[in-house]
Amino acid sequence: MAPNFFLKFLSYLSISLLFFSPTVSADFLSIKTKNSILFEGPSASTKKRFIVTEGYPLKIIVSLKDWKKVEDHLGKISWAQAKNLDRERTVITLKPQSTIYNKPDINEAKLAYIDELVVLNLVSPIVTDGWIKVKSTLEGIEGFMRAEEVWGI
Repeated sequence: MAPNFFLKFLSYLSISLLFFSPTVSADFLSIKTKNSILFEGPSASTKKRFIVTEGYPLKIIVSLKDWKKVEDHLGKISWAQAKNLDRERTVITLKPQSTIYNKPDINEAKLAYIDELVVLNLVSPIVTDGWIKVKSTLEGIEGFMRAEEVWGI
């Protein structure tokens, strides 16, 4: 009788995990200061690796009180001071001539062409049929881009 109970328990547990497991998604923050140094370790006394500019999106890997272990769009791992990071979501374009469209359709009006490595505000982190809603930080142009053309989602 005990093995039968154990098997039922395992099957209920498996079904519960299958249907009720939380969705895993990446947590991103952006740089809120004009320039920010990324370090080799969680201390300002470690080697300085990169300087990133305002709005640059970073994927959070580990969170400590004053430091965040982060990944950039090239996959490089560094540490950023938490005080230099903001919850405002941004993305960075990955290719030259990325296009912002009026609606999420390549046959719609083209509002702007964006160069490679340009930071845009992410209006909504929801990807719908491969499209995201963004806003240009300089011109204020708001529209849709293909999610594959940006990093930071």
